[in-house]
Amino acid sequence: MTMEIYGDNNETLIRIVSSPVVELICAVHLLTDAANHQYEFKWAGEVMSGFKPEDLKALNTIKQFSAGGMSILNLIPESGIHESIPEFIGYIEHLEMTDFYYFLLNEEVGKSKILNAFIDKKERYRIQEIMKWTVEESELMEFFESPEKIKKYVVNIYKKVYANDFLTKLERFKGKIEAGIQYAESFVGKDSVETVLEKISGRPKKLFSGYREHYIIPSYFISPQKSLRIYSGDKIYVVFDCGEIRDKRENLLDELSGILKVIGDKSRMEILRILINNKSYGKALSDLIGISTPTVSHHLDILKQAGFIKEEKIRNIKYFYADKEKLKKVVEDINKYFFGEE
Repeated sequence: MTMEIYGDNNETLIRIVSSPVVELICAVHLLTDAANHQYEFKWAGEVMSGFKPEDLKALNTIKQFSAGGMSILNLIPESGIHESIPEFIGYIEHLEMTDFYYFLLNEEVGKSKILNAFIDKKERYRIQEIMKWTVEESELMEFFESPEKIKKYVVNIYKKVYANDFLTKLERFKGKIEAGIQYAESFVGKDSVETVLEKISGRPKKLFSGYREHYIIPSYFISPQKSLRIYSGDKIYVVFDCGEIRDKRENLLDELSGILKVIGDKSRMEILRILINNKSYGKALSDLIGISTPTVSHHLDILKQAGFIKEEKIRNIKYFYADKEKLKKVVEDINKYFFGEE
């Protein structure tokens, strides 16, 4: 599912897409860290049960990469491939070694330094300092002495996970991904693209300015991270956790369901309508609505417990009045739930 929106601000382009390539990279990252396995415990166990010792070694090597292998995401804007996993793997296979390491090291180390590190041990230590890279000396040496092997590790792990019915796995979560796309679509056109990306990612909008092409990608496997951005030239990719959005909506639904049960009674709705405009007390409300004073007191207790009304004692009489801000918030939340209003 893909949505494209063109604006008139220097031909700004927004694409809201799903990305199997992003999912694969994030899924392999999840496999590198046992602490994250609980997110997809059964799937992780099934995949890793088919791994040979060489595969486990490759996985451990990927774990040493910048951001635990998530730096491979840098190759997406560079290649322009986010849909076809086989095409993306083929791109890695044919990528020049220096370029591969450049993106692998999160573009923090220049290509000339990387080229030197293949032959100069001192340069490897300098790179280790730049990266603040905590690896054993043997791992550091292997990383630069055997670049073909390192790249082969990456390619083989991606092929292995992909071959393990990965697309079938993604198909099971298609509804969640599509819900994430719809969530992103609900913001577009209402604000600047930077503000939209701020709302979706929870990160400052200044991080998203200066780009012409904007890709918004909901992801299942990005969890437990909430969002990330990848950029190159005039392109930026913003990946966000569609599960996080799902949880927010479900929590909002639960909250609204409880609230509507409270104010859904017609007598309580009438009491609230009266108390929005004027303070009143039990006997007066009873006369206005035409129900007994004890019944009014019962409704007032429910509304008070729910936080919709407050009370004020004047002499010996309890006066009640509506919390207007609380009621406005309910209306805003209903708009947000049904229409995606922020």
